[in-house]
Amino acid sequence: MEVVNRDQWIVIGISGVTCGGKTTLANKLAQTLTPVYMFNQDTYFYPDDSPHHVRVEGMEHNNYDILSSLDMKSMYADMLATMRGEDKAHYSSTERGVRLAAEGKKFLIAEGFTVLNYKPILDLCDLKYYFVLEFGECFARRSLRLYDPPDIPGYFEQCVWPEHLKYRAEIELNPSICLLDGKVPDPIRIVLADLQRFGVPPS
Repeated sequence: MEVVNRDQWIVIGISGVTCGGKTTLANKLAQTLTPVYMFNQDTYFYPDDSPHHVRVEGMEHNNYDILSSLDMKSMYADMLATMRGEDKAHYSSTERGVRLAAEGKKFLIAEGFTVLNYKPILDLCDLKYYFVLEFGECFARRSLRLYDPPDIPGYFEQCVWPEHLKYRAEIELNPSICLLDGKVPDPIRIVLADLQRFGVPPS
């Protein structure tokens, strides 16, 4: 198996609270940087009938807000395969044009609500960002979203928010992770400023 040349890669991990802005930031970065390869954690959920899922007590519903509901080994393997030259990204682009680049570097973006709580991916990241929101703002945003399967009454209060607080507590113990306020506009400016130390020119 070909060895990953880490010197060729800048890996960015974007995680945090539901509806906090993770996917928006990841998509903006994917449209700004080159060459870029993006992975979305949500595509790695186990099928609804998988024995990996944990049923919510008192609800006919799986708990989709815990790390074990996702095939993280496959996500990590796909990221490593891409870094070895086999593109398994959910989005990739080598377009030059007006995109920002760093000499001799490629960008890999891993986005999802618990990607930084999975240690192999955490350890792979050069830059790490975690979105936070207060309960009321998060609940209001989530109520406007449609999910498959849809949220059932009480699921946010019983699963989504408590699980987020548990995973956030882990994150807050790690000083290498930058917390981002989900209400602050254009967090991409923070990431692009951080990327300058890797040779990415100012935007």
